[in-house]
Amino acid sequence: MKDRKVIRDPGAFQLLADETRLKMVYLLRAKEMTVSQIAGDLGLTPQTIYHHIRKLREADMVEVAKEERIDHLVESYYRATAGVFHFVNGACSQEGDETTRTEMALKAISKMGHELEVTRPFVAKVAKLRDEIRRRTEDPTVLDRVYELEGLDPFIQRDVIELIVMTEMDDDEFERCLDSLRKLRRLLIGKMRAKE
Repeated sequence: MKDRKVIRDPGAFQLLADETRLKMVYLLRAKEMTVSQIAGDLGLTPQTIYHHIRKLREADMVEVAKEERIDHLVESYYRATAGVFHFVNGACSQEGDETTRTEMALKAISKMGHELEVTRPFVAKVAKLRDEIRRRTEDPTVLDRVYELEGLDPFIQRDVIELIVMTEMDDDEFERCLDSLRKLRRLLIGKMRAKE
């Protein structure tokens, strides 16, 4: 299973809007399971699970991990194809992805009790600062070392990366990272108004 996978099929995102399929992906991230095991965990019929497995396989979010022969039957074990799925709408570049994600995040802030005018120049500034911070905090050599560790959930891997990069930065680099964080914070605070 890969750590992360980019999925560009817009229909794949809709598949995970179904609670059963979402639960199945969570289960199959943790371990390889048969249809009957999944059905037992979710309290559903194997036929229902087969239906959902087929859709998830078509979207390349689930795959056959192995097959075992039991008497005259072949039992398939399924797993998620990645620990984390990154959904991208269209064929955006990574820079475009960052801008799109930033815009969506800024718009979501309004739903959390703050008014925020989301303009293209504002989104571009925030995305640029976030990219600077990410470049400083995502050392490729650290990423490779962490991804080689076995048995870590992808979310724990992200935590390890964050913590180890912070400790491996020299003081000057750490200060530059803090400076970018301060600029981002001031930019956001300058645009936010608490709803009354």
